[in-house]
Amino acid sequence: MAKSVLALAVLLSACPLTRAQQSVDGIGRPVSASARAELAALEGALPQRRLAPQERALVLTLLNSPEMGSGPFKERRELVRWFLERGVRLSPDAGSDLADTDIWRLVRAARAAAEAFHIPPAVLLCLTFRESSFDPRASAWTTTAKGVGQMTNVAVTEAIHRIERDPVLRNETQLYATLLGARMPSGVEGASDVDALTREVRRLELMRAPGELLAAKKRERRAAIASHKDELGHIYNLETNFGLSAAYLAHLRRKRLAEVVDEQKGWLTAVGAYNQGLGVMNQLIYDVFRGPRDFNAQPIDAAFSPAAAARLAIPEERRHELLGEVGSVHTCSRR
Repeated sequence: MAKSVLALAVLLSACPLTRAQQSVDGIGRPVSASARAELAALEGALPQRRLAPQERALVLTLLNSPEMGSGPFKERRELVRWFLERGVRLSPDAGSDLADTDIWRLVRAARAAAEAFHIPPAVLLCLTFRESSFDPRASAWTTTAKGVGQMTNVAVTEAIHRIERDPVLRNETQLYATLLGARMPSGVEGASDVDALTREVRRLELMRAPGELLAAKKRERRAAIASHKDELGHIYNLETNFGLSAAYLAHLRRKRLAEVVDEQKGWLTAVGAYNQGLGVMNQLIYDVFRGPRDFNAQPIDAAFSPAAAARLAIPEERRHELLGEVGSVHTCSRR
């Protein structure tokens, strides 16, 4: 099960809370009485282990997060229970080392991307959660979207093209890779084995193949995805996928949507372009509104309102997805 976006901000801050500092959570929000009481109750139910200070801060930040109808905190209590049962191995008595776990690799990637690409880490984490629930093995059945950033083969090709042609973006990508000991691909390594198995699964479903055969093919597909996890430069490698997502988002914000002046709105507009394409965001700025000056004058809630989205020349399903993506990232990334 995925972990909370804002809970990861505790680790990013590298400032674990102690019991005496519980007036605020890991990202500086006042701790509610209900969150404090719920944490005490959950800790009291732990039969065999005691939370380390970093673990306690992680859980408290999650419990102190806002209620949402959708997005990262919809099932936060279930996430907390999962965490309390298994931990993220932040202390020697918690089971084993954290260094090789996906959550820690994601935190390291977010730190490196924030430093290299100058993207607010909360935006990256919230976008990643929205796209994949932090699952590096995430893989769509109807598109080529893969990994934590759900990068399609087309998006990967575009990201690599922009990295090659933009010296600033190329240097930033190299810094990101250096910080992590990662490798960015020079061409699309699109997991053709996984794509072939995806097509085979869909063919078997259409044929109404026996359940045992279908289940076996799905297991084969999961195993193929898992085999690429530590393969540097592969689209299913967490560090590679996250870095390409960050580079693509940075390119959209700085090169294609530079006319959006406000930084928060600028990153949210880039998130919209990441999700639905740059053309849709240009429609929003230049057709729905009267150009950058008018768009910049709008509050975020007006710029990305249902009324504004209704005027976009895209199907209702895509409008709904756009508002969900931008709204989720906006809600979970702000303090």
